[in-house]
Amino acid sequence: MTQTQTTSPRTTVKRSGTVPRINSLKERMREFYETSETYKRLLDAHDEDYLRHYVELVICHAPPQSKILDLGCGNGISARLLNQADFEVVGTDISPLFLAEAQEWENPRLRYHVCDVMELPFESESFDVICSNELIEHLPDVETALTEMIRVVRKGGRIVLSGPNLCSPLIPLFDWLSLMSGKSGRPVWGETKQQALKQFIRNCRLHIRKRFFTKSPNFIYREPDLQADAIGGDADSAYYANPIDLSQFFRLNGFTVVKKAVGFGIKGRIIAGAFPYLSPYITMVVQK
Repeated sequence: MTQTQTTSPRTTVKRSGTVPRINSLKERMREFYETSETYKRLLDAHDEDYLRHYVELVICHAPPQSKILDLGCGNGISARLLNQADFEVVGTDISPLFLAEAQEWENPRLRYHVCDVMELPFESESFDVICSNELIEHLPDVETALTEMIRVVRKGGRIVLSGPNLCSPLIPLFDWLSLMSGKSGRPVWGETKQQALKQFIRNCRLHIRKRFFTKSPNFIYREPDLQADAIGGDADSAYYANPIDLSQFFRLNGFTVVKKAVGFGIKGRIIAGAFPYLSPYITMVVQK
């Protein structure tokens, strides 16, 4: 993603009595996504090649003739590709701006719908597969969104989640190694060697605490940067996304974890197989 602003990850732990904060943040984020032409241009760069691994992941875990709900599909390309793979698909996004061109692709087995993942306008148990790519980290209330996904997926159906593991120590480690070799780091999270090292230490502590000392999800949030030019490096992320929270939440709700992580490329497959919760990318599949 393109760097346009230097900032630092700012996080807060979710506590009780935060409904006003959540509602205020929801409205600010909705307004940002509905109006940001800069962000739309960023999404427009997410072409078929960019989405290939995500689409292949969903196809691999979707039974034939599945009815699929593709949440936060942005420019709608992922929903179109899933439809072309012979699935009935509903693609959603919170922003009508992002979906403006996508609606030209609609057909009897492909529809687009503007809606909020935290308030899905669909009947309970109405989809075989719920999927999302690079959405979960942008949610100011992950528990509500996951509960909605659980509600609308059929018994025996699957939920497929893909996105950056912002709690993985490996991401800032790779940033630090890149900077040490004279290359550029990652916007927002690892722009300097000192920032990358600090983030590495923080992520190590978070990972150890979540992995070995907690039995229930502890969703940690940050204040997203919603300025017009604050684009790139997940500057607009609201949740410190990680697969440990997600797997704990789904298990507590009676789901079976089918896949903790699916790696891409040799290095990715090794990490996902040996250390799935450390994988830099969340590729989780669960079944109801």
